[in-house]
Amino acid sequence: MKQVVCPKCGKTFAFDESRYDASCNISFICPGCRKRFVMSLDEIEAGKGSDLDSSYGYITVLENSFGYRQEFPLHPGDNLIGRASRGTEVDIAIETSDMSMDRRHCIIHVKEKGGRPQLTLRDNPSLTGTFLRNTLLGNRERALLHDGDVVSIGAATFIVHIPGEEDDEYCE
Repeated sequence: MKQVVCPKCGKTFAFDESRYDASCNISFICPGCRKRFVMSLDEIEAGKGSDLDSSYGYITVLENSFGYRQEFPLHPGDNLIGRASRGTEVDIAIETSDMSMDRRHCIIHVKEKGGRPQLTLRDNPSLTGTFLRNTLLGNRERALLHDGDVVSIGAATFIVHIPGEEDDEYCE
């Protein structure tokens, strides 16, 4: 995972560099100011971007009103997730105009267990609820997350990525 800094507004956002080879130019749209710009992996490596620490996992937001993909790293402890809004402090601010996503919608808690990250999800509580695998989480319910789990908050959907669990078999 790499981070890119918008040359216009300075907003930092992440992308998965493994999907591109070194010879191609990558087109970005800044989630902050909507500026379109192009960078090569060499420019990003030279300091215009920086490594994103995803050792505790990350989430990939796939569906939102802007129609672009966003990736956010997770850190140990509580990761408060919500709609990006001026004046609202969250760990993961999803860029969307979807008012059904609360500014402080849900929390992913990360801890290490047996040398691997263990993630749990809970609603903050929000007005529209938090769905894990199409099931609404109950009030104060905590659910254990697995690599590839799909979570819906408002009209946005994100996928949970947990390092070291990608190759494990998971059945419900």
